[in-house]
Amino acid sequence: MFSPLERALLRLQVFSKGPSLGHLLGPYLATQDILNLRLSSRSLNGLAELNEVAFETIYIHTPVPHGRKQYMDTLKTIGSLCQQVVIKVAYPLKACCSTGTPSLSTTVSTPGSSSESDPISNILDSYRPYAEPPVAWKFVVQRKPNDMDQDLLQQWCETFRLLPNLETVHIACNGDPAWPGCTDIESALIMLRITLERVNPKHIHTVCLSPIHAMGIMHLRWAGAGAYGEACASRNPVWYRLKVLKLGILSPYNEGRLSKCQTQLFEKILADYLLSFSRTLMKLDLSWLGEAGPNPFIAEEGHQTMKLTKSWNRLEELRLINVVMNRSTSNITQLAPNIRKLTIAGGTANAGDQVVRKHWEGCQGQEPEGQDNENASWMSSQDVRISAIPE
Repeated sequence: MFSPLERALLRLQVFSKGPSLGHLLGPYLATQDILNLRLSSRSLNGLAELNEVAFETIYIHTPVPHGRKQYMDTLKTIGSLCQQVVIKVAYPLKACCSTGTPSLSTTVSTPGSSSESDPISNILDSYRPYAEPPVAWKFVVQRKPNDMDQDLLQQWCETFRLLPNLETVHIACNGDPAWPGCTDIESALIMLRITLERVNPKHIHTVCLSPIHAMGIMHLRWAGAGAYGEACASRNPVWYRLKVLKLGILSPYNEGRLSKCQTQLFEKILADYLLSFSRTLMKLDLSWLGEAGPNPFIAEEGHQTMKLTKSWNRLEELRLINVVMNRSTSNITQLAPNIRKLTIAGGTANAGDQVVRKHWEGCQGQEPEGQDNENASWMSSQDVRISAIPE
């Protein structure tokens, strides 16, 4: 798979005859050579000025796979060109047994590299849900969310300060879709939330959390006393400027995944989380990954704790995918009187692990290629598109 840089190199000679620069260099350079070239080439500095799209998206993997380098010096050079950052939080099964200190990385996972046997590298390439081994229960699951690595938190803050023009943040994690408590993954999510609040990027308008799990939503709460770790102290936090929120939630409604009390608690937490953005959001995209979930705008029987009550006066576009169907939309239009586009898709027998892996492997800071067309065809064939308010 070509990185944005390689794609830019292939486009360099669009208007000239013969092969592009990328085709000429490719046979002579190994993967590591190309990575080193990015650090040292003056030509590539010129390329960044001529073709800024090459560095529009930056990928961060945490924790760093064994043997991978970090490129913070490079980030200082190209960070101002970045408009969206994609963060993959990927921990292997026995992450708690590792003695190494986790850190950051902007390197790209490349097939065939020496890190093939590294479990973190494998997870980055192929989705594998995180689960705590029984021996780790007392030591990891019961960790206090307030106890975090301050040095690592400072690294995160330094990284985001190098991205002054950041507009979109996409976080994907392989969290346990059950009810694990505060593991390494939840601690990383708390750290990311605090980082965004401390740095408070001026231009962020979109946050995408996909895939995200129930505990992930719980530990990302920022409003009021529900926030873990330090409370948000800014009078104008980054969350007040969000216009678009996209959630791809690992469904907790698979049989036996959560108890009834846990399910009710999660629904209350999700409703509170969504309501914390009700004043500013213009677009909300919520997808259940796995079993179909409830529509938070319609109080279904047995899901009253998820009911949204506040008005969404700025909401113009609402997209609900893989929800339990209810033909009534009157409550939605009452809560969001200015809505212009409404899309609701019911469940499908194919929704499950395959969908989750697609979100994980296609995590490019935007929807996987062809996703909209697939959804449009699927909704049409299932006759579940119940309302389309023309613009």
